[in-house]
Amino acid sequence: MNRRNRRILLLLAALLLLAALALLLLSLTGTKKSPCRIIMIQKAMDDTDFWTSVYQGGEMAAQEHGAVLTVTGPEREQDIERQNEMILEAIAEKPDAIVLAPGSSRETLPYARRIEEAGIELILLDSTMEEEAGTAAVATDNYELGYKMGSYMKQFVDEDTVIGIVGHVEGSSTALGREAGFRAGLGDAEAQVAEIVFCDSVTERASELTRELLEKYPDMNMIVGLNEYSAVGAARAVLELGLSDQIRMAGIDSSIEQIQLLEAGVYEALAIQKPFNMGYLGVETAVRAVQGEAVEQSIDSGSELITKENMYTEENQKLLFPVAE
Repeated sequence: MNRRNRRILLLLAALLLLAALALLLLSLTGTKKSPCRIIMIQKAMDDTDFWTSVYQGGEMAAQEHGAVLTVTGPEREQDIERQNEMILEAIAEKPDAIVLAPGSSRETLPYARRIEEAGIELILLDSTMEEEAGTAAVATDNYELGYKMGSYMKQFVDEDTVIGIVGHVEGSSTALGREAGFRAGLGDAEAQVAEIVFCDSVTERASELTRELLEKYPDMNMIVGLNEYSAVGAARAVLELGLSDQIRMAGIDSSIEQIQLLEAGVYEALAIQKPFNMGYLGVETAVRAVQGEAVEQSIDSGSELITKENMYTEENQKLLFPVAE
């Protein structure tokens, strides 16, 4: 083979090598990584402002991180059985992660274990369970939330004050933490708590229980509610009985109705969670965990005490109306 033909063959070999490298590069760059698939299972998919804000926060995080988010949940918080069924349905869809707001610290636990056994990343939201589960838990520090409300309401307590507490779900981690924090915030005045009742997160039941408390304790002049359902139900009962000028009230959460009740002076204060933050951080943490990043085991989504005096500040208006930003 002469020198000229040898050069031609070398040139053809080089061109073939370049073409092969180009095809390899094209195949690598053309292969798009599938977006992270996340299912968020809330305690409820109702019309309360709390769970609506959680959903909206999760949606924003999914959009920002390029994840595909599906949000589901039972109609009522107390429908633990239906939520457990939804967990099994979610596992069958084989998502990359499940963000779960457990309806029960005990009854939901075996189903959370099923998520882990399936190799699906598990992030807890809003509540924890009897045993540690999941990669991380994103929730309000419920003890601190209750403490903020108790320490504020303590200033209105005198020797004649009789206090009633309307809780939501007896035995839940949120209810236990908030009650303990509220009592601690009261200090010595904790001895003046007459009774705590639980409405199972049903507003109408909270109203009924409040009327029963006031009948049982005619001198009761302070009532607090530990979540949106209980606080709104208690306030409605007090208003219906025409006792809003005689009973000091406070609540946890920040629905539109609660904000209106604070403006009207029915509530002295609202200890609010940051549900939008909670939903956002839950989904963001799920994405990071799926990508193999290290995440904190316990993430506090934050809380704030809102009064009629500070509710109009720019910062607190953003907290009360986060979606309006």
